[in-house]
Amino acid sequence: MAWYDTVLSNTIGVPFRALSGNVDPWTLAAQKDQIAADTKQALGPGATDSEVAIATAQAQNEVDKFLTSTDSHPDQAGFRLPGLGVIGTPAFLAKLEKIVYGVIAAGALVGVFYLSRRYGSTLKKTFAKV
Repeated sequence: MAWYDTVLSNTIGVPFRALSGNVDPWTLAAQKDQIAADTKQALGPGATDSEVAIATAQAQNEVDKFLTSTDSHPDQAGFRLPGLGVIGTPAFLAKLEKIVYGVIAAGALVGVFYLSRRYGSTLKKTFAKV
């Protein structure tokens, strides 16, 4: 693990994680380096370099797959709104669409109520049978 990954994850990475809700790239790099070291140690001294490389790649891919499935991978970073998700994603747009339609419907109901209270008596007089 490079010293600059540690410095960046503990400085720039903190606001990155806070604003995006995702793992920052420097912490992910540190995790992958740790996975590589742990895999080499777990396989023991009798493991060949290719076995270590294959096992390390599989473990690192599992980390990437998990982070991607939970929308936490650094490649998926974006500004996250509570309850709506990351701005620009299809899930965010679907939730936003429902909110917009709800606001339009509520506005229409309020408008109809306002107009009926304001001009209801005028309309009754206009269309009343004589």
